[in-house]
Amino acid sequence: MINKVGLIKRLLINFYDLILLFAVMYFFTIPVIFITEGNAIINNIIYQIYLLIIIYLYFAWFWRNYNQTLGMKIWKVKIYSKYSLEITYLQSFKRLIIGLIGGHIFLLFSSESLQDKLSNTYLENIN
Repeated sequence: MINKVGLIKRLLINFYDLILLFAVMYFFTIPVIFITEGNAIINNIIYQIYLLIIIYLYFAWFWRNYNQTLGMKIWKVKIYSKYSLEITYLQSFKRLIIGLIGGHIFLLFSSESLQDKLSNTYLENIN
């Protein structure tokens, strides 16, 4: 945990990942539109759960397999577990949920984000 990642860099990584995630969600929405002729998308809880699963799988797959998302790769940052190098699916889930409710704001008051604390992970700058 020598090379900690600051708030601004984390927000830039999130912005980049958000753009990529919109493209992924759009791609996975196309078959749903064709199958349901566009009717299943408006106010459909199943479709919303489907999108949440896609969001989780996007982050969990990248964190678990590469220790970084595409946004983290551009900004040369990796994620690690405090107890092992591999991120578990439960850590990914905790990190994503807490991040969605604003876990980065905790960085204004502490050197560690709320999602890092509660999921036992940390971000590190790489060269």
